[in-house]
Amino acid sequence: MSGVVAVSEAVSLAFHGMGLLASGRRMSAKEMAETVKVSEAHLAKVFQRLVKEGLVASTRGPGGGFELAKDPAEVTLLHIYTVIDGLPRAEHCLLHSDTCPFGTCIFGSMLEKMTGEFVEYLKNTTLADLQRGETR
Repeated sequence: MSGVVAVSEAVSLAFHGMGLLASGRRMSAKEMAETVKVSEAHLAKVFQRLVKEGLVASTRGPGGGFELAKDPAEVTLLHIYTVIDGLPRAEHCLLHSDTCPFGTCIFGSMLEKMTGEFVEYLKNTTLADLQRGETR
């Protein structure tokens, strides 16, 4: 993640798909892709990473699909984000520089605050919160 809040398409697919699975229902990649209106191939690729990390279990064959491998209350959005895009970086400069040509950032501390709030939200929000509709 850059210093400015960013969510890749892969992370978005993971969030939405995992949110669907939080209901406790097993779903195929096709069902999830149709529900969120995205590419089944891309969603399946993202979900294989989640399977590899132990967040999701997959079952092949008729009636197969993906299901959560952990209790939804134990899975934070930050964990999902990190599996897909790695740890968020604490960089807040749009120029990726240690010194600002203006002496101080033209955005003040706004970018740092936005990124911090975003990471805190991800850290403190679980799939169970999403299922209950309890987003902050």
